[in-house]
Formats: sequence, structure tokens, C-alpha cells
Amino acid sequence: MVLESLFKDGITLLIKEIIPVIIIVLIASVIAKIITTIASKFGRKSGLPENVTRLINKIITYFIAFIGLVLILDVFKFNINTFLASFGIMGLIIGLSSQAIISNFIAGILVMLEKPFYRGDIIDISGVQGTVEDISIRSTRVKTIDGKVITVPNSTFTTNSVINYSKSGKIQVKIPITFPPDTDLEKIKRIMITATRDIEEIRPYHIEVFATGMVLSGIAKNITVEFRFWIVRFIDKDRISSHVLSRINEAFKKENIIPASST
Repeated sequence: MVLESLFKDGITLLIKEIIPVIIIVLIASVIAKIITTIASKFGRKSGLPENVTRLINKIITYFIAFIGLVLILDVFKFNINTFLASFGIMGLIIGLSSQAIISNFIAGILVMLEKPFYRGDIIDISGVQGTVEDISIRSTRVKTIDGKVITVPNSTFTTNSVINYSKSGKIQVKIPITFPPDTDLEKIKRIMITATRDIEEIRPYHIEVFATGMVLSGIAKNITVEFRFWIVRFIDKDRISSHVLSRINEAFKKENIIPASST
């Protein structure tokens, strides 16, 4: 009778506890498989790197496994509230200590989905100008014109404006020059345009000269004139600007015109 009672109790335990556990594991596995398959297809269509897609699938799998574990503990009448409270405190500590990592991770996914720039593009982000060398899930590596390699956290791209010079197809360059107040502005404009029109890298139909304001110099106010032109490659900006300024200054010397200052 004792053996029979133990056998019956064992069968009851199997039905009440073990079988529900198996069902929970099977259902969790199926759900995880379905969701990760959908995530993988979405990743391929949206152009996400495979390593990012795999990382997302791991997070999904771990989350579903955690839910399954909670349900299994409930089957064995474990105090879930205590477990969740302990896990919640631990999760809060981990979350606070890794807030920047999580922020950069999410921002990295957004960058890869929205594609504001690609590898090889020339960008400007928070004053950092250069060529995009690598885009990872946490950061983006940018090589500046002077050869410095700067690692920019991806969260920077979601909180600041990004200028992509490669997408615009042309870049405007502005060179401000100041002149004495009695300068003949029309003559100045004509000299500047004539002196630079034949420079190969400058778009000839996009040269502009504007008087942009007055600058106090001692007791007099000088006139600020801005020379604007368009180029194709951002990387050539400094070289072309220097060439343009040299040509303009040469033309001014021939006309006996002395600017108050130039940059």
C-alpha cells in the first residue's frame, strides 16, 4: 500500500509539475524560434549587419527564457515576488551602470536602420569632420583630414545634427574679407569673381559675393564682404580656399586695393 501510494503521488507530481514544465519549455522554444526568424528576415531586408542581428536574437532568446523561468518557478510554488524583487534590484543596478552602453547600442541600431551615412562618407558631427571608416553597434570611427582617428559614440548621432557632405553633392565655402568703409563694393565683387572664375575645382556658376555687415575697427566701421563658392569634395576645402584667397589677394594688389583683413 505504501509503494502504491508513493507511485500514485509520483504520477500526480509528474502530471502537476513536470508536464507543465515541459510544455512551458516547448512553447518558449517555439515562440523564440518564430520571433528570431522574423527578426533575422527584418535584419536582412533593412541591411543590418549579421553580428547585430545575432545580438538582437540573443537578447530576444534570453528575454523569452527569463519569462519561461518565471513560469516554471511558479509551477514549483516558488515565491516569484521575492525572486522578481531581487532580480529587479539587481537589474536596476546593472541598468544604471550600463546606461551609456545601452544608449549607444540602441543608437547604433537606429543608425544602421536609418543610414544617415555610409562607410566612406564625409560627415560633420559636433565639430568632428572626416571620413567614416567603420560603423559598429556601439560607436562610429571617423578619420579626420589631418589623419586623426576619432571614435564617436553612436548616441551622439541621435542627439546632434549630422552633416553628410557626400550626400549633398556640393559644399559651400565662405571666405569673409573686411574692407575700409569707402571701398567700391561693385569693383571688389568684380575683381573677386574674375580672379577665381577659371579655378578648375570651383563651380563657375555658383560664385557669389555679398556684403554681410559692418565690423567696428577703432573709431571706424569696416565692411565685411563674404566670398562664397561651391566645390565638390569636402576634403579639398582647405586647399582650394587657400588657393582662392591667394588669387584674390594678387588681384587686389594689381588694383592697389588693400583689405582691412581676410581669413
